[in-house]
Amino acid sequence: MEIVEKHTKNLEKIEETVRESIRFIKNEALKFPDVEKLISDSNTFFEERKTVTRFVNHHFKQKKLNKWEIRKAVADIFDKLDLEIEEDSPEKIIFMLFTDALSELIPSPAPLIFFYQGNPLVKKHGIIVDFNLLPELLTKIEELDDYKKHQIVLDLFPEDETIIEGVSLKLAQLNFLILNLLDKALYEEAVPFEKITVEKNGKLTIDKNMLIFSVVSIFAALYEGITGEKQQFKGSFYTAELSKYFVKIKSFVKKVISDKDEFDYLLYVSKLEEASIENRIVTVRDYETQKNVFEESLRRNDVDTYEKIESIFWLLGIRNINPVLLVRYYNGDDIIYYLFELFRQAQDGGFLSERFIKEAKNFLKKLFRYPYISKGFLNQKTLDKPVKLLYSEDALFNAEYFYFTQRYDRYLDMQELIKEKNEDISLKNLLAQYYLKKISKDELTGWLALSKTKEGEFLYYLLTENLNNLPQDNPYRYIADLYTVKASQQDIFNILGEEGTYTLILRILGYYPFDSTLKNLANLRFEV
Repeated sequence: MEIVEKHTKNLEKIEETVRESIRFIKNEALKFPDVEKLISDSNTFFEERKTVTRFVNHHFKQKKLNKWEIRKAVADIFDKLDLEIEEDSPEKIIFMLFTDALSELIPSPAPLIFFYQGNPLVKKHGIIVDFNLLPELLTKIEELDDYKKHQIVLDLFPEDETIIEGVSLKLAQLNFLILNLLDKALYEEAVPFEKITVEKNGKLTIDKNMLIFSVVSIFAALYEGITGEKQQFKGSFYTAELSKYFVKIKSFVKKVISDKDEFDYLLYVSKLEEASIENRIVTVRDYETQKNVFEESLRRNDVDTYEKIESIFWLLGIRNINPVLLVRYYNGDDIIYYLFELFRQAQDGGFLSERFIKEAKNFLKKLFRYPYISKGFLNQKTLDKPVKLLYSEDALFNAEYFYFTQRYDRYLDMQELIKEKNEDISLKNLLAQYYLKKISKDELTGWLALSKTKEGEFLYYLLTENLNNLPQDNPYRYIADLYTVKASQQDIFNILGEEGTYTLILRILGYYPFDSTLKNLANLRFEV
């Protein structure tokens, strides 16, 4: 973690603390033959907690480690202990007590993070863990004002990061940022422990109203801190006493935001925790999820086509958009025009960064595998300027761009600049020559008979009107069955799924975009 290393001043002091802490944890664990001996008796457990707390207060305060050095030390201690997280052991329980005591130091180093088999584990406050509040908290956070969340996302994250990863993912990361701010507020007592927990019938329980109040207050403070829009304490739900805590929470959040490195650390931890718990990127990339987004966009009557495409790109992220759905739902003219405007916005808006340029190129590479299906405008040159400006050194990329935009003469001109030839390039060379009438259909099929690609093989049998004899080891045989009405669409869906079926159809159209039957099979969601 670069941000932690930046504030780590004395490695020798950290290493000494790590050694002493490991020795202490292991020695304490030896006092208990099993977990039951440690936790079954409340007095024993309480005394052990006090012993751990005394050790932390003495050693960590004595060595004057800052919160960043504590974060590094904890991660190193966890690595060296080599704990089995799935199994309870005295060593594991004592380590958790140890991290509790560290998190309660002022200023608190919370949230503490360590990695188990490469997966991030973020330490949570005892209240959240002991009362199993994480699911409920995430639900409450998810229900917070959607408009304000969007405003925070647009102001908080860099534009290039948002268009690359998508607003949907950034909203999920924001949820975990709110959670970690609440967690830190509990440790630093901006949200008082005695107000969150109440005693009923001799047992501690959670005051749910206070919990909701704390979540809403953290959110309001974050919204004000990020957008600058003043948030007032209001609502009959709140009392004059709670008003005092609202001010305290706002002050706490403001202080965190004002410390750029601390806030960046919280963001970093929240992103990792989101990926390990919710992992919304899986949902965002899900075919059915994206299909619903595209279907919903078609139903909108309040915006034009450009705005529909724009909303899809910003919601899902350029890294995540399924090009099969994009090509099926929107024609090539509108797609290319939007992409041109996106490059222009990136330049004018100051987010034409290296990562944006790289991710845009990766997206275009995927798009170029599919057909440019025009409604008649064929905006062939629309992307010429950004492609030339940003990607001129990549001859293969430029060639694929010319093939995609059906400028086959330009595609062939690029061949002498392409150093690494492959079967895919050879196939497109043949087809480009055929489209330009440089070779006849018979010459084309003669060469296609020698093609080593599955696409070339399919096209050979298609152009010789012999699809029924396409070899069974060719994955495009399912498309051949559709083409020859040997199988129904549902039959093929049952085998390949909808996404797999349309991917194969559009991949063939990417090579041979002039076949009307294939276009019909693609079930385009717009009129050609």
